Amino acid sequence: MRDEGLLKFYSLTNTAPNGAKPVEKLVDLEVSAFYANKQIGVQRLYAAKGANARLDKLVWAYNTIVPEAAKYVILEDGRQYLISDAVQIVDDDAVELSLVRLETYYEVAE
Repeated sequence: MRDEGLLKFYSLTNTAPNGAKPVEKLVDLEVSAFYANKQIGVQRLYAAKGANARLDKLVWAYNTIVPEAAKYVILEDGRQYLISDAVQIVDDDAVELSLVRLETYYEVAE
């Protein structure tokens, strides 16, 4: 099922003027995609734990090319995630995204 919702890709950028204290905000890359939630397999989950990494969500984003600068996604429900891995799934015209939920959300630049 490809209609779990829409996700948007973002990059993290310093939006402060030169010489000022850094202010990092998420900047919309104007690329979005429909996605489907996938089940995280036991093998993948234990591999992440063995590498001291977290894996909170696994989704397939359809009919899109992930921008090189994309490091974050925001789902329709407003949750922010860090993209920890992206793998192209050629047969289904999708990109598999391994996501880590952010504990503290970034502001989104306008």
